[in-house]
Amino acid sequence: MQSEEQRELYGAWAERWPADAAELLEGYSGAWWIGGGWAVDVALEHARPHSDIDIVIPRSELSLLRGWLGSRWQLWCAFQGALKPLLPHDSDVLPIGTSSIWLRSSAYALWEYEVLLDPSDGETWRFRRDTAVTMPLSDALTEQAGIRYAKPQIVLAYAAAEHADVAWLDEVLPALDDEARAWLADRLADDHPWRKRLAAPAS
Repeated sequence: MQSEEQRELYGAWAERWPADAAELLEGYSGAWWIGGGWAVDVALEHARPHSDIDIVIPRSELSLLRGWLGSRWQLWCAFQGALKPLLPHDSDVLPIGTSSIWLRSSAYALWEYEVLLDPSDGETWRFRRDTAVTMPLSDALTEQAGIRYAKPQIVLAYAAAEHADVAWLDEVLPALDDEARAWLADRLADDHPWRKRLAAPAS
């Protein structure tokens, strides 16, 4: 969710839906999927408007995406609370701490997509916070209407550091079976407040 301070500093985001991302990337040969709140909505089988949309790609395929987007888009590196333009003649050596790329059509336009740079590749999913944690990419994703999404336990594993609210977790729990709950619990700190709720068996 974009804060008012971020909006004042960097500008607002356009409302975009997964179908818009699919249209943007139709014909693109690289790997991509949707993460964040949209992925949770797919698991819960309902859709809500969100302040932005997270497209996830392997970091190693950034050059491929840049070639696909061409001059139609401005790309900005998001790192350590700052933004820096990634100009057409720049190499893919990004500022330290760059976790995502923001896209917009011009300086006068709204931001449209955030592209998260993932350590995964086209075959293997890797957890950004501990790349020793892996699984086949096909096991990490689900598909709806031809669009791939991160499974809810993966979204929650990233969100856990920011969300200590157990009520927030309870909304997503129905989408997690016992195996998914156990996997998520293994990603949490020993004192994380979600652990007790995850220990309850799936209904």
